[in-house]
Amino acid sequence: MRRTTSTPFSLAIGMVVYDRHYDMPATITDFVGPFVCLTRPTGLTWRAPQASVRPATAYERRQLRAIARLHAQRQRGIAPA
Repeated sequence: MRRTTSTPFSLAIGMVVYDRHYDMPATITDFVGPFVCLTRPTGLTWRAPQASVRPATAYERRQLRAIARLHAQRQRGIAPA
């Protein structure tokens, strides 16, 4: 089931967005009333008002993937070069 919102742009679970309040890209995991639940690859989760998020740019999506790779390397004990 794919839930969406009625903002000027459509938000959906699994979408990468940029939270203006925290200045960070994150992935939408759920919707709770007027809030979206966001998560980062490091395990950080938070709720943000729908009005404070926007779809991530290509640069911000790459940034989130890079954070995920770095976190995975650190979890395995591999130091980045």
